[in-house]
Amino acid sequence: MNFPQENNFGGMREDRSYLPVIISGLTTTVLTLLGVYLLDNHADDFHIMGWYANYVLPIGAIIVGVAASSGYGLASWFSGVKITRNLLWIVVGLQIATYFAAQYIEFANLHLVRRSTGEAVGFFEYYDAVARAFAWKQSNGSTGQPLGAWGYFFRALEVIGFVAGGLIVPAILHKAPYCQSCQLYMKTKQLGLIPASVPFRKIKKSDEAGKTAYATEQQRAYDCGKDIVTRLQQLATGNNTADFQKKLAELQPGKNQAGKLPGRFSLHLVHCKRCCSGQFAVKWLLGQGKQLKQSEFARTELHPEFVRSIVQ
Repeated sequence: MNFPQENNFGGMREDRSYLPVIISGLTTTVLTLLGVYLLDNHADDFHIMGWYANYVLPIGAIIVGVAASSGYGLASWFSGVKITRNLLWIVVGLQIATYFAAQYIEFANLHLVRRSTGEAVGFFEYYDAVARAFAWKQSNGSTGQPLGAWGYFFRALEVIGFVAGGLIVPAILHKAPYCQSCQLYMKTKQLGLIPASVPFRKIKKSDEAGKTAYATEQQRAYDCGKDIVTRLQQLATGNNTADFQKKLAELQPGKNQAGKLPGRFSLHLVHCKRCCSGQFAVKWLLGQGKQLKQSEFARTELHPEFVRSIVQ
C-alpha cells in the first residue's frame, strides 16, 4: 500500500507503507473487543456496548471504538505515516469488518442448535434473533419488552457508534500539521495571546448610546490586536528574531487577562523538529468554555533559521 508522491524538489519519493499502522490498529481493536467479550461474560450486569445516552446516542460503542482504534493513531504518530483519506476509508472498512467478526466469533462459541431438529443455527438467524431481542433495562433492574424489528435500529446505532468512535483519533491526525519532506507530524507551540476585545458588560436594550460606545470600544480593541498580529507577521517573515521575541515578551504579562476576554488572538508556532520548516499560525478565539469558537485567522510560512532560533 505505497503511493508515490512528488517531493519539494520535483522528484518522486515513496510514502511509507500503511501496513504498520494497520497492524497496530488491528491489534488494539482485537484486544479491545476481547476485553469487551470478557467483561460481558464475567462481570455481572456490565455491557458497555449497550450504554446509550438519551436512548439514541451509543456512548458505549463510541468509547469502545476510540479504544479499539487507538493503535492507528499511536502508530501513525510515532512512525510518521500520515493518516490520509484513503487510510481513513481503510479504517472504516476494518472497523466494520472487526465488529462483525467479533459477533461471529461470539456466535460460533455458543454452538447453537435447534431443539426440535438438532440442526445448527446459522449466523444470520442468530443475529436476527439478537437484534429483535434488544430491550431496555428498567429502573427497577428488570428487562423490558423486546423491541422486535426496532432492535435493528439500535444495533445499527451500535455499529455506527463503534465506527465513528474508531475514526475520532485518526481524523484528528488527518487534520494535524504534517511535514511532507520529513514525513513527520509537526509540533505546535503556543507563543502567546493578544487581547482583541474589551471585557463583557451588560447594557440595557434601551441604551442606544451605550451600545454604540461599547461596539466602538470592541472594534478599537479588535483593530489594535490585529495590528499587533500584522507587526509580528512582518517580524517573522523578515527573520527578525530579536524584535519578534521582544514583542512576545511584552505580551506575556497580560496573557492571563487576555485569556479571560471574549475575543483574543492565539499565537502558535507550527514546526517540524527535524528540518525546522514551519508556520506562524494565528487563531481567532471568541467566547469561553463550552461556548468557545475558534477559527484560523492567519498562517505565514517561516524560514527554517527563524524557526530554529525560536524553538531553541
